[in-house]
Amino acid sequence: MRFSVVIATLRRPELLRETLASVVATVPPPREIVVVDGDEAGSAREVVESISAPAGTLVSYVAGVPNVTHQRNEGTRVASGDVVVFVDDDVELDTRFFAALSAAYEDPKVVGATGRVIEPQAHRVGDHRSRVRRWLLSGGRLGTFTTFGYPRYILDTTRAQDLEMMPGCLMTARRELALAVGFDESLEGYALAEDEDFSYRLSRHGRIRFDPAVSLWHKKLGFGERDPRAFHRKVVVNRAYLFRKNFPQTIRARTRFVLLILLMITHRVANRDAQGARGLLEGSVEAWRRR
Repeated sequence: MRFSVVIATLRRPELLRETLASVVATVPPPREIVVVDGDEAGSAREVVESISAPAGTLVSYVAGVPNVTHQRNEGTRVASGDVVVFVDDDVELDTRFFAALSAAYEDPKVVGATGRVIEPQAHRVGDHRSRVRRWLLSGGRLGTFTTFGYPRYILDTTRAQDLEMMPGCLMTARRELALAVGFDESLEGYALAEDEDFSYRLSRHGRIRFDPAVSLWHKKLGFGERDPRAFHRKVVVNRAYLFRKNFPQTIRARTRFVLLILLMITHRVANRDAQGARGLLEGSVEAWRRR
């Protein structure tokens, strides 16, 4: 199985350097590494050109635009492997990452695979493990999407299982299907929820496998660098768009979508996140106007 690693990056050369160091240290290493740089100044070029890759591993630098969906699509087109591995530029792969991933793809019915993502915990009230949110998202198996397009996150990350979603920092797919499904380039910039959209549409073609042996450390440095008000506005706008795009618009589904947004606003208020709450309210107004 030939793996092509695709990394979309934007003005974070030192983080990218650390990520690439972890990729080339894997045993066995991937067949190919493709870095798609969204910085018009080319801040990632020197990092990519200085990488000391193992023999047999191809390394490519691609100049792109600052849009993660466009960058991932471009990386997929350039890639030559059987499976494309999408990771963020702030991760560190486990040494046996590709050995474990190979096992996940032994079944020809598997079209995508992901694994255990280790992240810093956000100590906030009412995150995705909360009872209230679990109640709202009830009615289906964990690892699938609700009727209004919100993910039911798995809680047991110690066992292998099938699911419909992959986190953006660790998504893999057979290349021909990654090309066919594609990332939605109408989601601009950071393109919040593009991973859920891609994963859900990919899952319509076959099995997506979660294997805890496939693991990485995600430093999760992206959110803190963005305007929280604008980010939360996008949470509602993008989710409303993807809900309309991928799921039937029943009264029940629409009602539960609205309740989820209200829960999010309550969560931000409880955590004294005024900018987040304001962004959610503004996003709700914008999503209503776009309906």
